[in-house]
Parts: sequence; structure tokens; C-alpha cells
Amino acid sequence: MTDLSIQSGRQAARSGKPPALTRIEGGLAVLVGALAATCVTVAALTGQQVHWSSFAAGAVPALGLMLVGIYARVQAGRPQLALLAIANSLYLAFTAVTTLLIYLRFPVTSPVLDPMLIEIDAMLGYSWPGFVETVAAWPTIAWLLGWIYLSSLVQLLVLVGYLALTNRPRALSGALLTGSLSLVLTTAIWWIAPSVGPAAFFDIPQDTQAAMGLVTDGAYGAYLRDLVQHGLPVIRAQDIVGTIAFPSYHTVMALLVVWYLRGTRLFWPALAVNAAMMPAILSHGGHHLVDVAGGFAVFGVAAWASNCILRRWGPSPAED
Repeated sequence: MTDLSIQSGRQAARSGKPPALTRIEGGLAVLVGALAATCVTVAALTGQQVHWSSFAAGAVPALGLMLVGIYARVQAGRPQLALLAIANSLYLAFTAVTTLLIYLRFPVTSPVLDPMLIEIDAMLGYSWPGFVETVAAWPTIAWLLGWIYLSSLVQLLVLVGYLALTNRPRALSGALLTGSLSLVLTTAIWWIAPSVGPAAFFDIPQDTQAAMGLVTDGAYGAYLRDLVQHGLPVIRAQDIVGTIAFPSYHTVMALLVVWYLRGTRLFWPALAVNAAMMPAILSHGGHHLVDVAGGFAVFGVAAWASNCILRRWGPSPAED
């Protein structure tokens, strides 16, 4: 799949040791490098200043985990620890490079997609302000939905940890592939047709925001509007927040967790939490209704592509 994984595999065959990286891991590492090079190129071509040291600081844990994982696999004979460390390394690296690539799209000089998405929602009988007001009528449920919305990244870490520590390399490879490919596809769609969500276009009453602890509140919406109009003078890692409306990557993450935990003891708790994630995405996430549909579509395409790749280059089903 990649020169890195093929070469390590040949060396491993000669030494009797497992390869440093599997073909899936090697391919994803190369993809991370290509995305990082794209970020550098785009920044240079557009003249956008980037605080590279802040991103480099975030790269240190990813690199450290990668080295720990390789050592655990090749030298220490700890395959589960290797799966855990390398998967988390790739997860951190993908998050860093794609979020930077997203911010390099600001300011947006072409019209954003949101007015059209708002019109489509209206045709479907959906209104984000109306939905937020409905959820806010039950403050306890609204606050719970807020915590569920904020749990997405933690859920992904639990997914990776569980699949690695229970020695499910094929399921973990599928989750990594699907998560990475869907993130790249989401970013590509957003670069072509940017959207930032209804929070940038509607004002929710302050008492409603306070009653439910709205995540995408008025300040968040104002920040999104400013990003669209002006961008950032200097992009720093600590200034990055979620900006993509369509397609909803929170939806992708929820589906990712549920799909790759199927057949395990965590499946039903994951299904229950992520069923509640859908209204959480719409309310606290400040999403159009069609954003969620877009998330389902992106996940479906990425999962299908990942399955095709796994059949050719992934671990055998017997290894799970």
C-alpha cells in the first residue's frame, strides 16, 4: 500500500519481527503527511500567517505515541499497546492537519451555502431557532444534550481504546480508515461549498441560551461570522473551534462509534447515547437538518471505501 509499510514488512520478514506499521497505518501516515504538505502550500500561496510552533507543539504527542507504538510492536511484543498508541497518534495527527486546512479557507470570499440550506430546512418544516426553543423548554434534558454533544471526542477515544485493548485490529483499522476518509471528504466538500451553520444567521434570546447552556451561542455565532468575513490574522492552534456545518462531522463521529462497536458489549450503550446525539447536534451543534443527512451520506461513502480497502490490505477477519 505504501513504500513505508512494504519496506517495514520486508525487513520484519527477514528479522522475524512484526512490521513497524501495518499497511493501513502506513497508508494513513502518508496521507497525514500529504495533508500537512497541502497546508504548508496553501498558507504560502495565500499569504496566510500560521503560528506553526503551536501546531508543532501538538505534533509532539502524536509523534511520541507513534514511536511508543512502534517500540511496543517491534521490540516489546505488546501488540495491543501498539494498536492503542499508533491509532491515537494517527487520530491526533489527522485532527490537527484537517482543522488547519479548514481554517486556511477563511475568509470566505464566495457566498456561503447556509442561505440555501436554511431554505431547504424550511421546505422540510424545520427551523433551528424553533427547535432550540423547543429543547430549551426542558432545561434538564437540554443540559444533558449539551454534555452528550461535547462527548464526541471522548467517545472516539473510548472506541479506539476498547478496540485496541480487546485486540480487534480489523475493526480498529476500519474505524481509523472510515474516520480519516470521512474527515478528508467532509473537508473537501466544505472547501468547495463552505457553510457555518444557522447560529451565524439567527439570534437566540439570551434567557433561552442561559436556560439550556447552548453550546453554539450568540458569541459562537458572532465568531463564525467574523471568520467568514475576515478570517484570522494569524492561525493559532488554540483559536480553532468547529466551523463546518454541511456535512455534519459530529454525525459521522456518532455513526462511527456505533458501527464499529457493533457486536461488542459497548454497542447498546453507544447506540443509546448516540441516538440522543442527533437532537444534540441539531440544537447545541447549531446545525441545519440537511447537515445531518449529509453526515449520514459521508459516513456511508467512507465506510464502503474502507471496507473495500480492508478486503485487500487489512487484517483478516479471523484476527478480530
